[in-house]
Amino acid sequence: MNILKLINLGAEAKISLDEGVITKDRIPKGYREDALDVKIRKARTKKEAKLLARAKAAGVMVPKVMGTRDFSIQMEFVDGVRVKDILDKANMKKICSDIGRSVAKLHGASIIHGDLTTSNMILFSGKVHLIDFGLGQVSDKVEDKATDLHLLEEAIESTHYMISSDALKIIFESYLKGCKDGKDVMKRLSAIRLRGRYMVRGSDCS
Repeated sequence: MNILKLINLGAEAKISLDEGVITKDRIPKGYREDALDVKIRKARTKKEAKLLARAKAAGVMVPKVMGTRDFSIQMEFVDGVRVKDILDKANMKKICSDIGRSVAKLHGASIIHGDLTTSNMILFSGKVHLIDFGLGQVSDKVEDKATDLHLLEEAIESTHYMISSDALKIIFESYLKGCKDGKDVMKRLSAIRLRGRYMVRGSDCS
């Protein structure tokens, strides 16, 4: 087996590649009681596989699940490049429009990704594929969708700060076109931003 170095999930899981199939193995946590650790890893593995299947059914470009075991998911290898590594002013319009549409489809299917960063987006065959649903959940709450967007916004501003303003504008415009409750989500996103600013100001005054 070859270790897939392009995907780094830290201590949560080991990612390996063998003959075009990716295997994501959730590793044991020594600080948890054994029975609880087994229960948590099984539940998270099962949930992630279901989220991937649900996302694909909604038309989102994600790896196809090939099979699951207690603590592992086997899925197709998306042999592309991370959006984090290639997003720039020249390709921003196409890629960011695709990101917005993809997230809109996710949210339309009541899927919250939980870790929307350009490290978890692969450009393959000219299309953005979303990966790593390990922190995902099923929710139709506007708050959860707005929080998902807020995490994406922070990631874009941090990683792609030179083009972040234009990139986010394209993403959000595309999202609004594809998400039925997009206006409510964007309104809640504005409220989340304000809460963050108040918290920062409060900490400055302490």
